[in-house]
Amino acid sequence: MLLATIIWEPARVNGWALAGPVAIVQDPPVTYSDPREPHGRALRDFFDGDRDATIVVHSSLGEHEELPVAVFFRAPEDFFPFERAALPLCRGRVLDIGAGTGVHALYLQDRGLEVVAIDVLPEAVEIMRSAGVRDARVADVWEFSDEPFDTILMMMNGIGILGTLAGLDRFLREAPRLLKSDGQIVLDSGPARVVGEPEDAAVEVAIAGDETHHGEAWITLEYKGQRGPPFRELYADSETLTRHAAAAGFESEVVCRDDLGGFVARLWR
Repeated sequence: MLLATIIWEPARVNGWALAGPVAIVQDPPVTYSDPREPHGRALRDFFDGDRDATIVVHSSLGEHEELPVAVFFRAPEDFFPFERAALPLCRGRVLDIGAGTGVHALYLQDRGLEVVAIDVLPEAVEIMRSAGVRDARVADVWEFSDEPFDTILMMMNGIGILGTLAGLDRFLREAPRLLKSDGQIVLDSGPARVVGEPEDAAVEVAIAGDETHHGEAWITLEYKGQRGPPFRELYADSETLTRHAAAAGFESEVVCRDDLGGFVARLWR
């Protein structure tokens, strides 16, 4: 699961107004106004020495995962297989979207690539700069602007930050402004899997008039007994990604996949 970030506004996700949850069981109650604030605080605490920092991820797909924050600080030798498959594909000038603590940016930077790493969490950007990422910026994917890149990198369910299939389509329409004519997008994702029972609290989410793609999950993050409000995270199987990429004028290839349907893909025009 990707916990990379974009800017959120009340009652809006990815720039579109959405019907809010009309019923969601929440215990403990929401205590943060920003959906990603639990993540930012956890990253800061780990970086400051709390090696036991843990985020609890609650999903409308039934997943209740205790996620050690250490996973966001792992060394290259601890990278997952899909990361080992994706990172060598990067070339030229790289835009790392949702860069988190910068582990991928540092890996690429150490191999001589120019990397611009963006994240909307100020805590993450401060950590990246402290770790040695040369160009780390607090920036939102929708508003970010710069000279075109050779590679856009989106890792750890990289399309998750797009929220919905409509968000994916918008990103694919707008991505060419950030890419050189021969540029590419390298990303990973996977199909949504319902792992809970209907009576589970995290599954009891009712969205007014909500008839959405199965992989448009609602997520809440919890840290030290406090939660943020729910937000969308997108999951897509490779066939769905390929179909939407083609509609936006991109060619695509699946570079690798795992037994659960997770995959790394490369898109180009």
